[in-house]
Amino acid sequence: MSQRPPVPEPARRWPVWQALADMYLDTELQPDELRHIAEVCVASGFSWAEIRQLNYDEVAPALWFNLHDVAGVWGCWDKEWLRARLTACYTGTRHRMLGFESLWRRRVDFYTGDYLVKIEAYFRELSQPAS
Repeated sequence: MSQRPPVPEPARRWPVWQALADMYLDTELQPDELRHIAEVCVASGFSWAEIRQLNYDEVAPALWFNLHDVAGVWGCWDKEWLRARLTACYTGTRHRMLGFESLWRRRVDFYTGDYLVKIEAYFRELSQPAS
């Protein structure tokens, strides 16, 4: 039985994981919620490319099932369960569906792509230096 690698920078990742996890709830996120996700992402210090990769490789593999569940979680995630689930699913490698990363990305984008476009716009706005 192979042992999973430790999660690097868990204190930095956890708020991002928790924020991105909201995209996998069985509910429609509102603009203020999307802006909050962007604020958490900006505060993490990760680049937008890193945030997207965290979503593809760490958050989506752990939570995508909820979007297919007829009675999925819709209100909010139990924080203890969420941390345990994301940590248990962490592999430290790129996630691939049937060996093809592009197929996995398309599947994730089908469900979260619209949110990510809006979150990215907020992320870029919030990342601009104050004038």
